[in-house]
Amino acid sequence: MQLKKLSIRPIKILWALLAVAYPIAVFVALRHDFSVRILGFVLVCVILIALTQHKNIWLGICGIILGSLSLISDKEVFLKLYPVFMNAAVCVTFLISLRTVPLIQRIAEKMKYKMDDYAKLYARRVTIAWAIFMGINTIISLGTVFMSDWVWTLYNGLVSYCLIGSMFIMEYVIRKGVINANK
Repeated sequence: MQLKKLSIRPIKILWALLAVAYPIAVFVALRHDFSVRILGFVLVCVILIALTQHKNIWLGICGIILGSLSLISDKEVFLKLYPVFMNAAVCVTFLISLRTVPLIQRIAEKMKYKMDDYAKLYARRVTIAWAIFMGINTIISLGTVFMSDWVWTLYNGLVSYCLIGSMFIMEYVIRKGVINANK
C-alpha cells in the first residue's frame, strides 16, 4: 500500500505541472510553427493518459473534445479554450460543494482545524468567494481566447496563477485568524 502511495504522488505532481505549463507550451509551440493538429493530437494523448490516473472525467472529456476539434479543424482556438474549461470546472466544484459541506470546510477539516459554527459559516462564505473569483477568472480567460497569443498566454500562464495564488494566500492568512488550529 505504501509503495502505491509513493508512486502516485510524483505522477500527480507531474500532471499538475503539465496543467500549469499548458498555456506556455501552447504559446511556444505556436510560435515555432508546430501544427495545431499535432498539438491537438498531443493534448488528446496526454489527457487519455491522465484519465488513467485521475477521476475528473468531465474535464478529461472536455480536453479530448477540444483536442479532437483542433486536430480535425486545424484551429488553435480549441487549444486556447482548455484553460477556460479548467477554470469553469474549479468554479463548478466550489458551487456544487455548497449543496453539502463547502469545499473550504472540507479542506480545513483535513488540515485538522477545529470547526465551530462561526468557522463553518466562514468556510461557506469563502467557498462562495472562491466560486465567484473562479467564475470571473473563467470569463476573463474566455475573453483572452479571442486576443493575441501573447495576451492569452500572459493571462492564462501567469496573471491567472498570480491572482489565484494571491487569493489563496489572503484566504489562508485570514482563515488562520478565524479558525483555531488544533494540530
